[in-house]
Amino acid sequence: MRPTRIVLSVLICALTGAAQTGFSVDALDRKVSPCDDFYQFACGGWLKSNPIPADQSTWGRFSELHERNQKILRDILETSSAKTTRGPLDQKIGDYFGACMDEKGIESKGTTPLKPFLDRIAGLSDKKQLTGELIRLHSSGVGPMFGVASAQDLKNAEEVIADIDQGGISLPERDYYFKEDAKSVELRKAFVAHVRKMFELTGDPAETAAAKANTVMAIETALAKGHLDVVARRDPNKLYHRLSIAELA
Repeated sequence: MRPTRIVLSVLICALTGAAQTGFSVDALDRKVSPCDDFYQFACGGWLKSNPIPADQSTWGRFSELHERNQKILRDILETSSAKTTRGPLDQKIGDYFGACMDEKGIESKGTTPLKPFLDRIAGLSDKKQLTGELIRLHSSGVGPMFGVASAQDLKNAEEVIADIDQGGISLPERDYYFKEDAKSVELRKAFVAHVRKMFELTGDPAETAAAKANTVMAIETALAKGHLDVVARRDPNKLYHRLSIAELA
């Protein structure tokens, strides 16, 4: 193991709780020799004191950090929403958070806010119209078929560029659409049933909802065929294809 990795492992496991700073030797398991099992030596104490919470599938120092950051962000949102005198920034933050947390208002509107989106999609008749709708949906933060974000250029750390990546699928990654083991087949059936239920909740009859759900699955499967699998995506060279706007068009 390289020295830098050894130091990093110790630091990750031995840093104290999220609300504190510093280095705690309590996170170490000094009953174990680092020459025999370095991971247990570096993290054993922390692992013993921090079992995986019942509502989590994994847990670690970065999980703690994430939870801490989520709490800080929620405190900011709730404080901004509760203020009686607010500046422009607090006003935007508070109003946005308040609208999202207005469950009674959301429930009373039902699927009405979605209707313009669904109607436009239902009215598409050619690829040109599809392009326009994709632009509109991405501008609304929906992100169908592919992902768009800003990201650091992998070959030039001084630049932040537009990043377009594979997307448009609901299951975790491409192989979920093609594996034929019993669990994978059952998972796909459950996904189609879920999508069917979503369409029924928008008001579609059961038969129409079932047909639409099968169409969704067919589209996502077609998109997944063009995706790199998880192994290929570990190669950064396969993820980097910088193009100018003219080349992209």
